[in-house]
Formats: sequence, C-alpha cells, structure tokens
Amino acid sequence: MMPLLTLMVSACAVELKEGADIVQLIYVQPKKEVCQFIGQTSASDGGMVSGDFMSDADIHKGTANQMKNKAYAMGGNLVYIHQQFDENAQLTSTKTKQTMMGFVYHCDGLKQVPSKDALEKAQ
Repeated sequence: MMPLLTLMVSACAVELKEGADIVQLIYVQPKKEVCQFIGQTSASDGGMVSGDFMSDADIHKGTANQMKNKAYAMGGNLVYIHQQFDENAQLTSTKTKQTMMGFVYHCDGLKQVPSKDALEKAQ
C-alpha cells in the first residue's frame, strides 16, 4: 500500500518543463506597449485526496509550474495572474487544491530572472 501511496502523491507534483523557467508570473497587468496578449490559461494542483499529502508550498509550486509550462507552450514569457484561489477552503484549514487563472503575454525586453533550479544546475 505504501509504494502505491508514494507513487500517487509524487505523480501529483508538476515539474517545470525545459525552457519554461523563463516565464514570469505577476499580479499586475503588464504594459500594452511592450507586451503582446497571446491568450488565457489556467492551472490547478492538489485535490481532495492528493492535496492532503502535499504541503501548501508544494501545491503552490505545482500550480505555478503548470501555469509556466502552459504559457511557454503558447509562446509566452509572462503571465498576469488574474485569479488565484483554494477551491477547498471551506473544507480544510490547509490548501488541498489551488487554481490559478491568468492571461499569457509575450513581452519584448523582459529581463529573465533565473529560477532557483536553474541556478543550482549551473553550479
């Protein structure tokens, strides 16, 4: 039973795909003069079962990674997070499922901030 549970929980963690680390998530609308709107996307991680076995930080990271992966696949390098919420807030005191909804942009001249993972790989 334990190996199955470990597999189920680890399968829920969303990994950042190669190249997607260039995507930045922001909470303010970008300037239209330098950013071209591409489209809208959403991402979720956790759930009623798996969310109970994941930390809040892991759920947030998984949701953010999924959002970055989708935006990168669309050709974007920036996502304006329009909404972010915990879908099970009434049922538990911790996050069990988080959802982000955002608008994907490609912005010219956007300074790329290397991710912690990219910095660790370079060392």
